[in-house]
Amino acid sequence: MEIVYRTLVLKYDLLRLPPEIAEKISALLKVQEEFRRWATGWALSGGSLPPPEHNPLKHFAIHLLYAGGALNWLRGVKKNVEVKKMRPPLVFDAQLRLKSERDISRGVFIDLPRKAIRIRKWSNWRGNTIVLPLREDAEKWILARVREGGRLVLAAVWIGERRSRGAGLYIALVFRREVAAVEAKRLLVVDFNALHNGVAWAVVEGERIVTKGVMKPNVSKILHLQKAASRLDSACAERDKICSSAMATKKRVWRLLRSWEDEVTKKLVHLALQYRAAVIVDVPEDSSVRALKEGGYSPERKALLNFGHLRRRLKGLVEWYGISYREERLYSTMCPHCERKMRELPNRRVKCQCGFEAHRDEVPALWGAKRFHELTSFSNSPTFGGFPAALDPWQHVCSNRGLRVDGSARGAARFALRCGSEEDRCAKARKLTENDPRPRNARTPFSN
Repeated sequence: MEIVYRTLVLKYDLLRLPPEIAEKISALLKVQEEFRRWATGWALSGGSLPPPEHNPLKHFAIHLLYAGGALNWLRGVKKNVEVKKMRPPLVFDAQLRLKSERDISRGVFIDLPRKAIRIRKWSNWRGNTIVLPLREDAEKWILARVREGGRLVLAAVWIGERRSRGAGLYIALVFRREVAAVEAKRLLVVDFNALHNGVAWAVVEGERIVTKGVMKPNVSKILHLQKAASRLDSACAERDKICSSAMATKKRVWRLLRSWEDEVTKKLVHLALQYRAAVIVDVPEDSSVRALKEGGYSPERKALLNFGHLRRRLKGLVEWYGISYREERLYSTMCPHCERKMRELPNRRVKCQCGFEAHRDEVPALWGAKRFHELTSFSNSPTFGGFPAALDPWQHVCSNRGLRVDGSARGAARFALRCGSEEDRCAKARKLTENDPRPRNARTPFSN
């Protein structure tokens, strides 16, 4: 069994929130900025800066280290804060009420019967609870994860810029479940191209291709909207109303691409489950994508080269269902028979000196058939990319020193409040966990 996670991000426009919440949002923003100053100092100190002495900042510091193992965009917390200049969120413990369960006073409380979200414990003054409505589509998503065996384990909250003008309040709800890895009997080879050429896929069994296809977005509509947005941007300096129209057009393009990406991801996951196939993704190299963007591509078509969201979405979703996922270079211009460089012909066809000729979107699937036994043996290994059940907040510190702490995150968090060298903290945490009477598989910070 593996531990896997899925995250639902809820977005609220600050300008549309009730007036009584405005003052609380302003105070929450001050707490967020104060916490981010500590997080930056902690990263620059190499992780040796102790957590703040007082709540709620102490609470957020400890939970941020826990969340680094559960949220993909927080993995390698110190590196992300220090190198990537990431601005970490405020991480809360969370509770989900499905019917009439008792409120156990968690930081974020999802009340499905009342269709409300409550954000609490972010300051030390009374009446600080922020109550927000829960949309119907979010409620359906949560119930679907619960039916699949998922449990709400934490929530991340932050105030940031929205894609359109203004700022927004974001709430990320993280669900966790145990899943048995699907034993791969076939391969689902996925080839990411520029989106106007579509996403090519093929189900491979042994040396034969069972079925294949290509999924493309509505390229003509996207290009039409992109050109319209460019024209509006050019006239934006003259009238503010035109600027609003330009932003609205860009949002339409973004929604169109996101909707298509979600549809493609669901279809690929359905195929992988239907054929019990491991997902092997051929992702273009960054250098080749960069060359295309800097080359003769028009500004309107460059949006079709951005498939990072599709890639991350697919990876997260297949792992949630226990499907093996691997990114592998499967060449589209190298001959799968003699492994020589092929000549490119019109209409995206390629031809080799040995006489082999095919559409270039079919070549990665043939490479998958050629390497079928190698790729399936890797896919059926004991782990397939999930996270460990015990998330230790001090593991990132100890691993840098060649040490390893296994066990109670609760005990490790207790020592997070003390000063001393990294070796001392690791030794103390290890000693505590050796005396922990609980079974090893029960030592997890997300036990609610």
